Amino acid sequence: MATYKDEETAKKVRDALFKMLEDMKKNPEGYDTDWDPDEAGVSHYGDHVTFEVYTAGYLDDVEALLEKVAKPQSVECYRNYQEITIYVQVPKGLSLDAAMLVMDKDEAEAIKWLRKYCGEPDVVNSGESRTFKWDYAGDEIYSDGTLYLGGFEFPVDERRNWSVE
Repeated sequence: MATYKDEETAKKVRDALFKMLEDMKKNPEGYDTDWDPDEAGVSHYGDHVTFEVYTAGYLDDVEALLEKVAKPQSVECYRNYQEITIYVQVPKGLSLDAAMLVMDKDEAEAIKWLRKYCGEPDVVNSGESRTFKWDYAGDEIYSDGTLYLGGFEFPVDERRNWSVE
């Protein structure tokens, strides 16, 4: 993911990446990659450009192009990029701090991690419950019903009040 000064610049970079992928199809010998251009994805949203591909790290041509067209304000690389939403349901009226006091140690540890890396949650009140919601985007942290939070494994499927989408 690369962030540029404005949407117009991001569009130029996106278009240049599409041109590079087309050239890779016509002249594969000119590129040092372990991936096929048809397997790559390019998108842009506002001032962000995203390039997605499964590779062992052969991104030199892509990274050079990101810098050549326009100097990005930031570039972020992810392994197994993932976007998820994590929900924790508690009785209505309970604050997150109070909920952490009545939850078990593992739940409180998971919430500390979420607050540190995702910020404060959105809060949704409905009926007799309150739901805390975190949106996460970055390296893969959720697989097979378990959150992997910096060396700490938290099995979400074993909790009735936790869910991940």
